[in-house]
Amino acid sequence: MKYLTIDGCLGSTGIRDKYNSEFLYPSDLGLSPAIISQIEVWMTKYESEHFEGFANKDVIIKLDAEGREIAKKIKEELAGVKLEYFSAGTMAWEIID
Repeated sequence: MKYLTIDGCLGSTGIRDKYNSEFLYPSDLGLSPAIISQIEVWMTKYESEHFEGFANKDVIIKLDAEGREIAKKIKEELAGVKLEYFSAGTMAWEIID
């Protein structure tokens, strides 16, 4: 079983192995092109907010909601995966059921 963390951390791929913190490429996991595209767009928006110092809490709330939805889609596509979401904007962890 794989344990993955979905996060928008600066310089990441959006997905990492929970236990060795290695960034994983979405394409290497066999994710659909639609989800890969969503991750790329989301990461770009999260990166922009990072450079703004995570000052706009409303934007962070929206980005984190989008990240959680992406995580749920990933869980649907990948069998035998445990997922958590990490908000770089709030520094909070959440299990994705």
